[in-house]
Amino acid sequence: MKQRFITGIIMALVLLPLIIFEQLFFVFQIVMLAFVVIGVHELLSMYAKEKPFNKIIQCMICVFAIVTYLVALDSFNFESLGGLEFFSIKLSYVSVFMLISAVLFGTMVFFESFDGRDVGKALTIINYVALGSAAVTALRFMGLRYIFYLFIITIFTDIFAYLFGMKFGKHKMCPKISPKKSWEGAIGGTVMATIAGTCFAFFYGTIFNDPNFPTLLSFTSLGEAPSFVQFIILFFITLTLSIAGQIGDLVASRLKRTYEIKDFGKIFPGHGGVLDRFDSAIYGALYLLGIFMILKDFFPLV
Repeated sequence: MKQRFITGIIMALVLLPLIIFEQLFFVFQIVMLAFVVIGVHELLSMYAKEKPFNKIIQCMICVFAIVTYLVALDSFNFESLGGLEFFSIKLSYVSVFMLISAVLFGTMVFFESFDGRDVGKALTIINYVALGSAAVTALRFMGLRYIFYLFIITIFTDIFAYLFGMKFGKHKMCPKISPKKSWEGAIGGTVMATIAGTCFAFFYGTIFNDPNFPTLLSFTSLGEAPSFVQFIILFFITLTLSIAGQIGDLVASRLKRTYEIKDFGKIFPGHGGVLDRFDSAIYGALYLLGIFMILKDFFPLV
């Protein structure tokens, strides 16, 4: 526990400046690219427990994940979301995904050891790591408020799920996936995260004296809706995001239990790999960014 705490402090001291200061965005982008590469390596190592991939195929998957990350990031159209745009690749994510899929299917012809199940594994690696990382990056480019919103909810959910589970946990939630998790802990974590997250999202303009963003819905026309409507929407988004974060944790646990590994990696002492530490965040980011993009499309600013 002491090692876990020390590692957490060091991670915060390193990552917070990269997230907060726009002057360090280039470094932040490099770190996120490294995150993609390390995440790919961790999943490749996990799958190697059953059957290792050919080195050439491993390199292909890594390159495809990087390309997917960059193209997906560019496809999110930050300018219309109110954020910054760092790439201008101007390629359709759908077209790139189709091309990558075609290449992976064709690879089965040229590598006898690479079969249909391996194609599924490769696509899982590429989409889980690359799209999750792109979603986290996109939320930061939208604005500091959105990445903080994500981490407030995932961190509060994690901490209070642990505390409530330790104190009141009696009913196992998913004993075959994560034996220590309880329904009491999950509900307690979601309640506390929903309270904290909804208050941050609804009172953002008041707390930080920002008249341009009274609430986190101000990037859409919903920012002009009656207060009670905005509160209900933000409450629902926060509640479901907390649940999504816990599902993301269980998804990672299911993968680890399937392949009988304790952690994805060892880069963070006491925490494991990057996917161990950020499993809730990358899954939650996918969900949250998807919700925001839908809201932007249906309720654009006039």
